[in-house]
Amino acid sequence: MIDFSLSDDLLEIQARARSFAQQEILPIAAEYDRRAEVPPGITEKAKAAGLLNVTIPKEYGGMGYGALQNTIIAEELGAACAGISITILVNGLALTPIQLFGTEEQKRKFLCPATEGAKLASFCLTERDAGSDASSLKTTALPDGDDFVINGQKCFITSGSMAEVMTVFALTDPSRGPRGVSAIVVPADTPGIHVTKIEDKMGQRASDTV
Repeated sequence: MIDFSLSDDLLEIQARARSFAQQEILPIAAEYDRRAEVPPGITEKAKAAGLLNVTIPKEYGGMGYGALQNTIIAEELGAACAGISITILVNGLALTPIQLFGTEEQKRKFLCPATEGAKLASFCLTERDAGSDASSLKTTALPDGDDFVINGQKCFITSGSMAEVMTVFALTDPSRGPRGVSAIVVPADTPGIHVTKIEDKMGQRASDTV
């Protein structure tokens, strides 16, 4: 007989996430959904509760959790407010490419400040003509001396106007098609980045989507 009951460690994570959702998210969910705003300080509170950047390894300031722990947290936070919860959860998504494929220097440079300061990151994949199909994106990042010049437009980017670090997917070798796509870490203060539209959504309004 397979036992699907949660271990004591998982029950503790579930209880912690549920308590945070009930105390910090649910009481303000309706207000910030109407206002279409991310509640100030919510990521700092999530970090203090051990619920931010949960899949980032501990050596870089994260919680070092796996997919099951992350899913339990997502379920509990989402039950209180899908919009507020996605601001907390998407940070891990945006930082995961750096965690998986970055050099040690890049990990220290970008992961540690994000985890230590509860700073937001954004996952910049989606484009209007491609959706989230990475094989169809049109944004390019072509070499120019020691730099790359990025040209393109992304849409529906969660935390896009609030993030300090962006993981941008772009074609670095268009001749290779989908195999020419790279993930490039771009600080949000890089010249040439413009946030042109804050989406007015039907749901998940308490998140920043641009």
